[in-house]
Amino acid sequence: MYLFAIHFIFLLGAFISGLLIEWTAKYNPHNSYIIPLSIEIVLMLLIGFSPELFPDNSSAPLVISSVLLFAMGLQNALVTRVSQSVVRTTHLTGLFTDLGIELSLLFFQKQKEKRAQVNKSIFLKIMIIICFFSGGIIGALTYQHFQLKTLLIPACLLLFALWYDRLLAKYYHIKRKLR
Repeated sequence: MYLFAIHFIFLLGAFISGLLIEWTAKYNPHNSYIIPLSIEIVLMLLIGFSPELFPDNSSAPLVISSVLLFAMGLQNALVTRVSQSVVRTTHLTGLFTDLGIELSLLFFQKQKEKRAQVNKSIFLKIMIIICFFSGGIIGALTYQHFQLKTLLIPACLLLFALWYDRLLAKYYHIKRKLR
């Protein structure tokens, strides 16, 4: 039953993310990612401060893992949808499979444009793999010192990304007006 619940919670996060993206895209397609990303940030902040929220509570590990699974589902669906299924963020087996296939394509791509496209895709996958392993190592090292407060780091990085994206959107809006 527990294994079913784990998968269901992840699925629920992906489902909610997909619903929110599709619903928001009807009204504001350029910002359809903001609501799921904001929910993810709030969940990470809640879990980051969870020792204060759940002092001496035996159900805390179950609640924490459930919330994190939900957030992973949100994140995976968000990135998959926004990247049009090019990027996956919660598993490596598919990335290594795709990387192996694309590396083999290099032996057969003679056209410069297609070869450049394959090289870009290979670079993207290698960067995701490097970031995945780096994040795991950094997360493990910081967890030793900060425990669940470690989640405040990615939450802050996502907040920065939202702010930067907003700033960039304003810049391009002003730039278009001046033309």
